[in-house]
Amino acid sequence: MERDQDLKKLFGDPRIPDVELTGKVMKVLHTEMKKERFFVRYKIALTAFVGMMLMATTGYAAVQYHSLTNTDGEVVYETKSTKEYEQTESKEDVKRFEAFYDLKEKLLKNGQAALFYVAANNPNHQTDLGMKATSFYNLSQLRDTVTDQLIKVADKVNGDYTYQQADVLFKTAYDVNPPSLQEKEEMNTKLRHQAENSKHGYAMMPVEMTDEVAHLSVTYQNGEDKIEVMIHNLTGKSDPTSYIDEKVEFRQEKVHVKGVEMLQTEFDPSRVIQLQWIYESPDKKQRYSYTVLANADKVSKETLTEIAESYLEY
Repeated sequence: MERDQDLKKLFGDPRIPDVELTGKVMKVLHTEMKKERFFVRYKIALTAFVGMMLMATTGYAAVQYHSLTNTDGEVVYETKSTKEYEQTESKEDVKRFEAFYDLKEKLLKNGQAALFYVAANNPNHQTDLGMKATSFYNLSQLRDTVTDQLIKVADKVNGDYTYQQADVLFKTAYDVNPPSLQEKEEMNTKLRHQAENSKHGYAMMPVEMTDEVAHLSVTYQNGEDKIEVMIHNLTGKSDPTSYIDEKVEFRQEKVHVKGVEMLQTEFDPSRVIQLQWIYESPDKKQRYSYTVLANADKVSKETLTEIAESYLEY
């Protein structure tokens, strides 16, 4: 399950909405990017990258995309083809981002964040916000740190799969209290001048982390088998959409578990299966995406459904 392992490490990549993820998975993504058009910026939903990780080489065209609605019938999450994603990336954008990512990996420690300006391949003078996840190997420590009552972390799932670790991406002060347009321009100008006058060709400014969770990935293990539970904070996002390339071989269907709409997705040839649903607070002011992910050769669809039911009852 090496590719499944890479999925967990994905959560340090700066291209997820308001979060930045981490790990050698980016090397896999960079390899795929050389083969396919770099169609996503770092402000796009998580499953797009999960889809890229599970990309098949067969050229299989998947056409079944679905959406999830809340009790009021409002669409709260949907999947679409990347053909519907309007933004494109130039070769300069790709090169700049790769340089930024390498710097982020080299210079930031776990749990840190910074704003980067890379001088080369940056005609539009853009900055990139990078961060790394904080790992928790002790469940009690995680629960003491993550105090949001809407984020549910179980001791174990499916009876025999026990908590191993969690990787948490916290929101930055830059996310929680965005600077004004003038402040942003001033920061960009300052970093640009520093980068252009530096022999290293870049500049960075540390950004404070908050205790507000952007994304949390929990690993449960039974022997060599693992189940991942991913929780993504969608609060405030007006259009939570995941874009999956049509060359990704997958099957997706909408199911109902205890009256809650969920998306069940199977990826080939990786044999990864996932079940995803949206949790809204009673006042609908907070919204989280929950995804249970496992190897279909080890965990059945029925088991994923039982795990989802346990979270709904949690």
